[in-house]
Amino acid sequence: MGNLVSAVDDKIASFRKKYYLNLFLRGTLLSLTFVLGYFLLATMLEYNLWLGKEARFVLFLLFFGVVGYCLFRFLRQPLAFWLAGRGIGKEQSARIIGRHFPGIQDRLVNFLQLAHAQGGRTALLDASLEQKAILFSNYSFENSIDLGENRRYLRYLLIPLAVVVVLFAINQRIFTQS
Repeated sequence: MGNLVSAVDDKIASFRKKYYLNLFLRGTLLSLTFVLGYFLLATMLEYNLWLGKEARFVLFLLFFGVVGYCLFRFLRQPLAFWLAGRGIGKEQSARIIGRHFPGIQDRLVNFLQLAHAQGGRTALLDASLEQKAILFSNYSFENSIDLGENRRYLRYLLIPLAVVVVLFAINQRIFTQS
């Protein structure tokens, strides 16, 4: 495989890293929102109702349930990619990239299928792959992922965070005596 073909593979690999970073950021923001929201709910219940030992233990176990749910629901895919190397393949990445760049569409998928096909390679096939690789060199695949879109999830986190700050400013005993 030529240098240009491996350069396209490298660009797809960097896209995948940014794709999972985006999923991780979104998952972290949503997980923190749920965990902080549950913390607020449990703290307010304990402070206002003076729950018994068994009820507090149930709240404690539910906390781990919420954390486990958040890890499974929001952070499973990026953690599986980073820790176990599992995740979307090159072709699925190419389909995602193709949806973002109208000039690429299915061409990148076809390119990958030809480049990694088993069988005899001819000079004509190599020249065709090099030509298509030059076409793809004009695109930055990482730009199809906008990390700034995660700001909208930050708004969800700010709600329980603001409630915690306000409650702490008004009455610290809610958090220290419950």
